[in-house]
Amino acid sequence: MRPRNTGTDTEQGTNAPEEPSEGRRAPRGRASLREAVSAFTIRDYRILWAGVSMHALTLWMEIVARSWLVWEITEDPVAVGWVNFWRTIPVLFLAIPAGVLADRVNRKTILVVTQVGILGIYVVLLVLLLQDSLELWHAYALFAGRGAMIAFNQPGRQALIPAIVGRDLVANAVALQQFSFNGTRILAPLFTGILIVVSGFEMVFIIIILLEFGIIAAWLWMKTYPLMQRGAASMGVSGAFRDTWEGLLYVRQHVTILILLLLGLLSLMFLQPFMVLLPEIADERFASNAEWLLRIADAFNLNQNAGATLFGGMLTFMGIGSIIGPSILAYLGNVRNKGMLIVVTMALSGVVLSALGAAPWLILALVLMVLLGLLDSSQRVLTNGMLLTQTDSEFHGRIISLYLLDRGFVPIGSLVAGYMGSAYGAGWALAILGGALAVSVVIVAAIRPGFLRAG
Repeated sequence: MRPRNTGTDTEQGTNAPEEPSEGRRAPRGRASLREAVSAFTIRDYRILWAGVSMHALTLWMEIVARSWLVWEITEDPVAVGWVNFWRTIPVLFLAIPAGVLADRVNRKTILVVTQVGILGIYVVLLVLLLQDSLELWHAYALFAGRGAMIAFNQPGRQALIPAIVGRDLVANAVALQQFSFNGTRILAPLFTGILIVVSGFEMVFIIIILLEFGIIAAWLWMKTYPLMQRGAASMGVSGAFRDTWEGLLYVRQHVTILILLLLGLLSLMFLQPFMVLLPEIADERFASNAEWLLRIADAFNLNQNAGATLFGGMLTFMGIGSIIGPSILAYLGNVRNKGMLIVVTMALSGVVLSALGAAPWLILALVLMVLLGLLDSSQRVLTNGMLLTQTDSEFHGRIISLYLLDRGFVPIGSLVAGYMGSAYGAGWALAILGGALAVSVVIVAAIRPGFLRAG
């Protein structure tokens, strides 16, 4: 196994990325405002950030539209679980080959091709909506196709970060990217919920399609062209299998990376499926009992869809918390003991999720959504940053793909959450998921206490 490369990413292209200067090194301790946004000094990162921001808008709009569309058709949390199953299950089968591809092929090309595929899927979905011929199986198939595109898109996109900014600015670049990703969560879900009520699902997907054109333009505008540095022996099918095996051995030999992947799996199995249960919580527990919301809905002629507006509003409050976490981390700079922070934020996320399941008042639920967003976004920033900085540059694509492979287990969690919600109610399902997350994270930390000092 090659020794850890302590320098910047060695990939070069026709237009090589700017080499980070000594003045751009990620600071220890609190950062000034200029240092907190230091990755923005690099042109290609600014373009990447803009593309990711537009992608985040499409994601949050789709989450609300997808979940509420299926809920409106079926009023069944199991059906919502199934659409999330088909949306994410491709990752389970495609993440590893996607990671190998990201380490072997021009990553910009991967981004453009997959984004065009996503655009085509949204166009087909819009046509079906306009013709009033969308059926449940159409939704399953189309969102499965989008999941397949994302399985190839994300490893290449994430692996570009160290290639563009260099190892020293990875933590800052990841925090800024997460800030953008979560910042869009503040208004996009609420806006989407209102848009569904006022203009219907068709207008939502028209806006998403326009944003997809912007994302494609951003990828085409980037001047960084990372090229694979491989001999002829590494090419072909046998070389791909060899690369895959090398990636798995690499994880086995680096315990910190292995634990990060395991914790990511726990988060995705126990925390992320709560989205399947949120429409029921919003519609049946709070929308019908929030008198002030009903008065507002009645004033704007939205009383028939107060639940959709509240569903988007709850995600908006989670988005508020989701920009607080990355903002704090960007201000603090390159913090120490990231492993301990990851464990603490994940365990607290489980506690908050259980409390959300039992929350009797809307105001308390909204506060808990803010806390959940803060904790979850902080954990994501810390985990992504550690994965990129703890991994040698030639393995970035494969390690990110293994991290994404965890997302292939989200469908399992979503289906279990849906069936639990159907059998016992959404509140009990959230409490069980939150408790399972908190307990499992504590067990992992107890087995590997050295991880608490990592990072």
